Amino acid sequence: MKKTHLIVIVVALILIILQTLNMTSTTGRLTEAKSNAADLRIVTRIVDGDTIVVEGGDRIRLLDIDTPEKGQTCYKEAKDRLTELIDGKQVELKSGKEDKDTYDRLLRYVFYNGTNINMLMVREGWANLYFYNKDTPYYSQLIEAEQAAKIDGLCVWR
Repeated sequence: MKKTHLIVIVVALILIILQTLNMTSTTGRLTEAKSNAADLRIVTRIVDGDTIVVEGGDRIRLLDIDTPEKGQTCYKEAKDRLTELIDGKQVELKSGKEDKDTYDRLLRYVFYNGTNINMLMVREGWANLYFYNKDTPYYSQLIEAEQAAKIDGLCVWR
């Protein structure tokens, strides 16, 4: 009878261990799925043509682009266009390889209704490219957008 009890205890321990491993695996998958979930935020302020503030107070720098600074040609137009595109709207923020810049702003690709706003700003000539890292999923499309804006002689390329 003692052998039977020992076998039952060993089997019970194995089942408990397997259940614990399964829970850990499931929890890992849930965490991973949650981390890949869309980061949807309302834009509360447009700082300039490549920087916004979203609900919660996070300052977001549009990744891979650079727009003119205050006092430079096309500054106001770039800021106005970004305002027109996303101010007060819910946008999706997507991370790149770098999380923050030297000014502690979050570096993100900004999407509105499926449109990559970073790329649109480049294509419309309000911004030129500024890569922190060329290993980006949008690299070739951004290059093409900038070349098209140059050929068309749009704002920053006049």
